[in-house]
Amino acid sequence: GQGDPLIYRQNWEPIRRVPCDVPINQWITLTVRMTERTLEVLVNGKSLTQYEDTEHPLKSGTAGLRTWQRGVRFRNLLVKTGGEHRECKFAFANPGNWGDGVSGMWRAMRRGTADGEFSVDDRNAFSGRQSQRITFTSGVGEVGIENQSLNRWGMNFIKGKVYEGYVWVRAPKPTELFAALESRDGAKVYAEKRLKVTGSDWQRLDFTLKPNGMDRTGRFALKLKQPGSVEFGYAFLQPGEWGRFKGLPVRKDVAEGLIGQGITVLRQGGCLVNAAEYRWKKMIGPRDHRPPYVGFWYSQSSNGWGIFDFLNFCEAAGFLGVLDVNFGEAPQDMADFVEYVNGPADSEWGRKRAADGHPKPYHLTHLEIGNEERVNEDYWQKFKPIAEAIWAKDPQIILVVGDFAYSQPISDPFNFKGAAAGISSLAAHQKILRLAKEHNREVWFDVHVGTEGPRPDFGGTLSYIDALDRIADGAKHRVVVFEFNAGNHSHRRALANAAAINTIERDGRLAIATSANCLQPDGQNDNGWDQGLLFLNPSQVWLQSPGYVTRMVSRNYQPLLVKSDVRSPGNCLDVSAKTSQDAKTLVLQVVNMGNDPTTATLILNGFT
Repeated sequence: GQGDPLIYRQNWEPIRRVPCDVPINQWITLTVRMTERTLEVLVNGKSLTQYEDTEHPLKSGTAGLRTWQRGVRFRNLLVKTGGEHRECKFAFANPGNWGDGVSGMWRAMRRGTADGEFSVDDRNAFSGRQSQRITFTSGVGEVGIENQSLNRWGMNFIKGKVYEGYVWVRAPKPTELFAALESRDGAKVYAEKRLKVTGSDWQRLDFTLKPNGMDRTGRFALKLKQPGSVEFGYAFLQPGEWGRFKGLPVRKDVAEGLIGQGITVLRQGGCLVNAAEYRWKKMIGPRDHRPPYVGFWYSQSSNGWGIFDFLNFCEAAGFLGVLDVNFGEAPQDMADFVEYVNGPADSEWGRKRAADGHPKPYHLTHLEIGNEERVNEDYWQKFKPIAEAIWAKDPQIILVVGDFAYSQPISDPFNFKGAAAGISSLAAHQKILRLAKEHNREVWFDVHVGTEGPRPDFGGTLSYIDALDRIADGAKHRVVVFEFNAGNHSHRRALANAAAINTIERDGRLAIATSANCLQPDGQNDNGWDQGLLFLNPSQVWLQSPGYVTRMVSRNYQPLLVKSDVRSPGNCLDVSAKTSQDAKTLVLQVVNMGNDPTTATLILNGFT
């Protein structure tokens, strides 16, 4: 397999990727040797990598074990410091095997002397591969399961506000089930509702809960209070209308945070669409009936938020929604997709859209095919039938090629180096351009730019635009940057984003520029892309530095570029100048990418 030694300072920072042959179904000795500045990793006694951290070493802290995208067990954890060995015991909330057989996103719970059993059942599951069974066997009290939301960071309950939800259940015989909002440890019950399970067929039980107290780290519990057994297929909980954006399953404060940031374009894409099972036909209909799938970042993805939830949100928020789809979609499926999103309500797939609650077409205008793909002959062979199927249904859709990044200038379109995808020719791009010209359609190309900071890394991006222009032969096309990418969300990233926007405005040829990632759960990022512009936790939303850059640019936007010359030591100042249509307003966007404050003199010619 592949391994990433990690350094963790309230973030996720991979420092080196090392190939490693890992045998399965046998115990492996993993050893990590650390000093203040060095790190060595050994597997079964063989040293795989050594690393010296000269920039920001971890001189003290704690050690932990984690898994990512693989099921792994640990035993015999020993820590040796100063010649002394200490054996670390793994702690469990309850003795014995209490809680075994519980789905990974949930935890077992009990009160009093109650005892019970748990099992994951793969027979006739409600959705996906398995359902969760709990059984109250003996004693007095409660037996159940509880969920504390993303990575168990807690749920935010507001006193007196209504929360609504439902659960799909079945039972071998009628019984009573309780849904409750509780404190993290279960000591306080803020709200509870009795639900009647009537029999062995799957049934949906709806409920509302109004907590009598406030808790920012609460939990949602489903439990039995007497002997019996219940099987769960699906559970859903959300704030009432008061906490949602225009009735959608979207937190109101998060939506308002995005709108307040001033964004006008939102893209649903990135690596999530590269998952083999990411398919649009699995995302339609009620979310409780959508099949789960193996995601790119996480093995369990519920499809509770999909393509059409995204389009509904963009429509309600007034954003231009740009969709990215998996490159493995079949041409006929993509033709069906276009009919679903843009077809009339009396068409086959338009009727399905109307039945799903959206009678009018979405009027989707931009559709990206793949993300960070290797745009070569294989891509072209797949792109051509997909494009022709889409254009046959809706000739107005602009298709976007999911290209990647170019680190070196391109002088010869058919012989260059530095492409992140490993290609050395734009021959496939030329075929795509010819196809667009043949059908009198417009095609765009998405490339990504590094904004780790404080300066942006455009690499060969602008020369890539030149190269496409040389081979287009009159085909209508544009280039876009759908991802400013970085491994941080700090001030240096804000500077790089600002300077990247300046560069794009001065160049004038890039139609759209957006930044990844649009939002990020605070303290929960574990995929290496610690770059969110809008942060959230269960109770709050706030902008990070690059988010404030977006807001400043949006609030002070003017449409016309003004020529500007900048002279600064070390080229530390980057400037974009713009005016309003009536030339009465002038806006300067100035970025200081140096380490020190600097004084500048502004000389304005021909402006009053």
